[in-house]
Amino acid sequence: MKQNIILKTLTAAILSATALQVQAQGIYVNKKGGESVSYPKSVLDHVSPYMLKTSTSTTTLETGAVATLQYEKIADMKTARMGHQIFPSGNGFVVVGGHTTNFELTKTAELYENGQWKDISINNPHDGAFTVTLSDGRVMVGGGFSSKNGVGQSKVTDIYDPKTKSFTAGPDMTVARAYCKAVAVGNKVYVSGNWYADDKVMDCYDGSTFKAVGDMDGRSNPYLLYDKENNVYSVSAYGIKGADFGFYTYEDGSKALSGDVYVPLEDKTFYYRFKYFSQWVPLSLPTEARVEDNAYTYEGNNYFVVLTKNGDQYQLTEPCPDQNTTYIYSKFDIPSRHPVTNAVINYRGTVYSNEAKGEYYLIGSSGTVPNQTVHIISYNFVSGYWTIASASGFTYDLMSGSWTLLNDGRLACTGGGIDSNFNAQKYAYLFTPPTAGESNSGTSTTVDYGVDVYKKDGTYDRYLEKDLESITTFEEHFDDRITQEIPQEYLSKMSAYMPIYSGNTPPNIEGTYNLSPDLMVYNSNPNSSYKPGDLFSDCVTKYSNQNMTQNTATYQDEEAYNGTVLSKSDPAEARILGKGNNFTAFTIVETTIESENSWTKMATIISGTMTSEGIKDYFIGILMLDKRDPNNKRMKIGDFRIFKDGDGLSVPTTWLNRQRAAGIKDINPVPGCADEAPISVKSKFFDMEKVKK
Repeated sequence: MKQNIILKTLTAAILSATALQVQAQGIYVNKKGGESVSYPKSVLDHVSPYMLKTSTSTTTLETGAVATLQYEKIADMKTARMGHQIFPSGNGFVVVGGHTTNFELTKTAELYENGQWKDISINNPHDGAFTVTLSDGRVMVGGGFSSKNGVGQSKVTDIYDPKTKSFTAGPDMTVARAYCKAVAVGNKVYVSGNWYADDKVMDCYDGSTFKAVGDMDGRSNPYLLYDKENNVYSVSAYGIKGADFGFYTYEDGSKALSGDVYVPLEDKTFYYRFKYFSQWVPLSLPTEARVEDNAYTYEGNNYFVVLTKNGDQYQLTEPCPDQNTTYIYSKFDIPSRHPVTNAVINYRGTVYSNEAKGEYYLIGSSGTVPNQTVHIISYNFVSGYWTIASASGFTYDLMSGSWTLLNDGRLACTGGGIDSNFNAQKYAYLFTPPTAGESNSGTSTTVDYGVDVYKKDGTYDRYLEKDLESITTFEEHFDDRITQEIPQEYLSKMSAYMPIYSGNTPPNIEGTYNLSPDLMVYNSNPNSSYKPGDLFSDCVTKYSNQNMTQNTATYQDEEAYNGTVLSKSDPAEARILGKGNNFTAFTIVETTIESENSWTKMATIISGTMTSEGIKDYFIGILMLDKRDPNNKRMKIGDFRIFKDGDGLSVPTTWLNRQRAAGIKDINPVPGCADEAPISVKSKFFDMEKVKK
């Protein structure tokens, strides 16, 4: 690598940021402490100066305090969305489904983590669906519309595992639903609600299948409550098609909002009357709202509900589903106008519970696009203190986006509409709710400088001057022995996702190693059925006859599942590059398939670091160099895929000989094996593309 130091401090970068826009192959961001982060030309877009103003506030504690809402606009989602589901996952969150431009359903999901969006494969679209956390920590997403423009409903479910960060197909419900809600009660899940269809039963998931229970009245986006006996209540002021549900009138003329209660011990449904809701009506839950967001365990009670009266009064009330009373007590009247600006505030019908801080968060808005103001109220249900924090100038309707409370206590908002046509957007924000009772009684401002390194995928990384040593450019220089076989433009693209080492003194790599779990890192073809994050069959690689003078070895690999060989390559000569413990091996293989009159020329590039325990950070890249493909079945010329050992270490193993049944080439699943392979097993070499007939 030829390096050019272009700045010693970030202050210099701020004064002459255009110096970073040189025609280099990439840059290194060198942090204090010795760590460097590389941005190859294939990834790097540009670098811009950044100035961060930090306000330090002195606070006083009072009820009804006023504060400035702190927020951050993060990288846009890859897909514009409305009506989608959103839920926290680890130190990030997941968005699922919804509809995109022109109300087209989107069968996609994305994980936001460590400042970046990553695609997650999912089996079904979910627009206007439900989300619920199962007793084992997985998340079920279910139902939604079955076609564009809110037509038809769906029975399907998908289940997200936060450990693997992937979806698997779940069981079908007994009823096709959209605008429904779900609540977990013990190890069971109850689902109720629908849109443009009757909602005569409640679905119950017992951990394996759904069954129909109860005898329900039709409601859309209902609140689902449960009591200490695990009886489940469904209540909403809105019936199917969004119409008013109506109230029950007693003989004395008093009214009550009708609800249903399902009693599991009797397997029966009974009418339930919420008398308090005759004047104070529950706000409709937004499409993506999770009933569990409203739940907490303070003094044995379970829910808060946002109520409205006469359209301009709001109240936070704790309903009590028992036969003696309809509510315990009203917590507090929510301000319908801002205490300082007097702006009218409209609220969403969701309460977000932060049990760790003993606080509830309510979200509202005032003004209109393109100058919408967002208000977040933080209410402490123990002390009674509350604070309203506001931020203005939003250019699209955040209230039509999907919101969730993250594990770190911030609120995420994604997607939503921008005009009267509700054209879906890609925007994403993180909001920091205020501390209940704290107001800004004085502020001081400090300024920090830094740079934003923007990448071609639209995301960026931010570095502050106090954390950095320098930024240097570099020019890519690949070993001549590999560029004679593989064009540098392909190597540059692949090196953004795997290391490609140079040098004449590689380590001895003889042996057999198991790349497991075999995880896809990148696929250059977005139309492929295989996506980053997919797991593939194990890859056993063998190196023999290594010539330390000529830097060559005999290479062979085989795909395996549970000790059974699925496919095996012919031995091929590999060139070995590298120095120290780092190496890159590559082979060029030409294959003729006479029955198809086809021919391919493919490169396999392998990199890793030799250790006493095996190969660390083991990567395998496959690249289509050339082909004759009359039926257009193979990868396109220049397309490549990159895989790595998912646990970071490929350990020594033995070469496998137990073959699967002859003549079988379908890898996902693999029939004919002694131990049947699960559906998730895939082959990186077969069934590589979705091919149109």
